[in-house]
Amino acid sequence: MTKTIWQTTASLVLALSLLLTPAATDDAIADDAIADDAIADDAIAVIENNASYNFAQQITFTLEATSTAQVTKVYLVFAATGSDQTETRDVFFEQEGDTIRASYMHDLRLSPLNPFDTIIFRWEIEYDGDKRYTVGERQLEYVDNRFAWGQVSDEETHITIHWIEGEGDLKFGQTALDIARASLQDINAELRAPLPEAINIYIYDTQDNLNAAMILSGRDWAGGQAHPDLGVIVVAIPPNSLVATSRMERFIPHEITHLLVYQIVTPEGYRYVPEWLDEGLATANERLPNVDYGLMIEEYQQRGQLIPLRELCVPFSPDSQTAYLSYAQSGSVVDYIRERYGAQGIRDLLAAYKNGASCTSGVEEALGISIDALDANWQASLAPQSQPPPQPQPSSWPAWVQRIGPWVGLWLLGLLLALPMIGRTRRRR
Repeated sequence: MTKTIWQTTASLVLALSLLLTPAATDDAIADDAIADDAIADDAIAVIENNASYNFAQQITFTLEATSTAQVTKVYLVFAATGSDQTETRDVFFEQEGDTIRASYMHDLRLSPLNPFDTIIFRWEIEYDGDKRYTVGERQLEYVDNRFAWGQVSDEETHITIHWIEGEGDLKFGQTALDIARASLQDINAELRAPLPEAINIYIYDTQDNLNAAMILSGRDWAGGQAHPDLGVIVVAIPPNSLVATSRMERFIPHEITHLLVYQIVTPEGYRYVPEWLDEGLATANERLPNVDYGLMIEEYQQRGQLIPLRELCVPFSPDSQTAYLSYAQSGSVVDYIRERYGAQGIRDLLAAYKNGASCTSGVEEALGISIDALDANWQASLAPQSQPPPQPQPSSWPAWVQRIGPWVGLWLLGLLLALPMIGRTRRRR
């Protein structure tokens, strides 16, 4: 009995001790994981992790590390912030003793990247069969390094102006910065967009240099471009020309508008914004309007060749003349919407497209009319206003006669008096 009680008591104590003892399984797994990390840190040490490039030619990624383990694979993983695609490359490497060297050259002529994008890259190293070590991410700013760039910044708006050194100076950059800062304030008074973290404006000295950098965009004839996802604007403005400031007043606010529209509708909604609205806002916000636009609209309206608004929902034609008319019409339509519906009408349109509305349904949702009705109303607003027919003016002849009548009478009287004398003179000869 006593033995049984003792055995029972011992069993209970043992069971209780097992229940009260902290479980060691999870901690042991964690310790093993920590040990693996420690092995990885000890096994591989990075000496060099770098990238260099020649603009529009190639980017070269290099890695050098030491390892006491047997490395079996080296991968390079990289992506541009302006792209949804991540590239993974199985990279050839050499291991001599404890030293590992790997290098990968990405050919930008075959697989280009967006100029002024940020490239994020990392290395993955496999060793000892199933172990993997990740080299921390690094960033590369893919700037057009064919040129050296000067710059001036505004801390309040986070705008930075970049110009090619030797093709502009601080005065040139400051003029551009003043225009950019004023444009941002004026445009956002209507749009009420959250401001970008930073705006970088790169000013090329010639259109050819800009085109060489932007050749992949498919719109080489444009005077400027915006990359809203990057917060980058590129424009071509000759610094020593008489029209430098006027071009700044056109191009800079135009491209800033694109950045703000992108901020309002978010990256997901930006693809739904019709081209006529995005480019129309940008055109209408230019601080120095293009007078040729109005003349072109008038000419094509008289011909009956204006482009239907619903055809301007998609990117404009690459034909420069058609695109020019598309910009002119879009800016004029936006001006009409502002006059008819106010700034709220513009914001309502952007809100509709932010939520994924189609080009036509967005107009109906925001303005309460069809896109064809909007088109017709806009064209009707272009017609000259009817004026009352001019009233016939009374002839000025009686007044004229009254003014010179006495003098004519005196002249005739003098003539009559002189005739007899003229006759006598002739008879004497």
